[in-house]
Amino acid sequence: MSLNAYFFDRSALYAYYCAPMADTLIPEYVDAKKIFAQQAVISGNLPVAKFARFSELLANSSGTVAVSLAFELDGGHRRVMSGKISTEVQVLCQRCLEVIAITLEDSFKLAVIDSESLLDKVPADREPWICTEPKLILADVLEEQLILCMPIVSYHDYDCLQASDTMKHNGSSDDEPGEQGKPNPFAILQSLKDSK
Repeated sequence: MSLNAYFFDRSALYAYYCAPMADTLIPEYVDAKKIFAQQAVISGNLPVAKFARFSELLANSSGTVAVSLAFELDGGHRRVMSGKISTEVQVLCQRCLEVIAITLEDSFKLAVIDSESLLDKVPADREPWICTEPKLILADVLEEQLILCMPIVSYHDYDCLQASDTMKHNGSSDDEPGEQGKPNPFAILQSLKDSK
């Protein structure tokens, strides 16, 4: 009688990509072919600071992004990557330019293709992602999705402009007498006109 033994994370076909813990850092890249054949699922976190282009849109780069990714081959043996991302980031209010915290959450479904010539074969329910390298860089994919789910404008949920104007008015009330005491720069022109 033959005995077959399978050891944890020894099989090339069923590699173990991450531990099932919420605070696990996800891998920087995965094999662009194998991971889909394995139908792998990856969950973990990445620091916001890892995403340089995304961080430029923020007031600061603190915090982490929670990520869940699933890889599979569809009925036509096409590579499909489904994912969910969520994070809380700090941005500038577009009305008062003060820092506010916003929550970003998004789900996406990508068709991973080898070249632009396959764009017309991507099903309508998926967005194309072109990957010509043997490695699929997960941070690039996630950064693009984070940028896409950023709101066009961010602002407080209360009238921060009125509050700001009130503060400015209260702060400048002491300066008003000085403003009234300044000479009018056009007074000399008025005197020239009157002398004619």
